[in-house]
Amino acid sequence: MTLIALALAALVQTTPVDCTDADHRAFDFWIGDWTVTAVASGTVVADSRIESVAGGCAIQETYHQTVGPGGTPTDYRGHSYSAFDATDGVWRQFYVDSNGSVSAFAGEAVDGAMVLIVDRGEVRQRMTVAPAGNGAVRQTGEVSRDGGRTWSTGYEFLYRPR
Repeated sequence: MTLIALALAALVQTTPVDCTDADHRAFDFWIGDWTVTAVASGTVVADSRIESVAGGCAIQETYHQTVGPGGTPTDYRGHSYSAFDATDGVWRQFYVDSNGSVSAFAGEAVDGAMVLIVDRGEVRQRMTVAPAGNGAVRQTGEVSRDGGRTWSTGYEFLYRPR
C-alpha cells in the first residue's frame, strides 16, 4: 500500500462527526429550490438548488443565472460546497463558476445569518445569507478594497421557494 493510500485509509477510519448539532445545522435555512431575484430591479435572474449532501454534513449549491447586470442575457453557472469545519469551528465554502473563478470562503453564523468572507489581502469579499421572512432568503455580496474597513454592496438577491 502506498503512503497516500495509507493516509486516505486513516482518514476514512476516523470517528465520524455528528452533523446533527446546531453548528452543523446553522445553514440549513438555505436548503431548497429557489427562484433568485435581484432586489434592486425586481428581475428574476437565476435559479438555485441548495441541497443537503454527505449525510447531512455539507450543503451543495447549483446556481444558474440567465440574466446579468443591466438585464443582459447570460449563461453563468456556479457550484459550491459549504460545511462546518469542526476542527477549527468555522464554516467553509468552496465556490467555482463558469468564468473560471474559484473562491474559498470562511466564516460563521451571526444572529441567524451566515457570514462568509474571502480574504485576498486588501481586497475582501463578504457574502451574507440570511432568512428574510415568508420562507425567503436574502443574499448580499459586498467588497472591501481597504482590508475590511469599509464595504460596498455588489449585489443583493432574494431567494424565493420555486
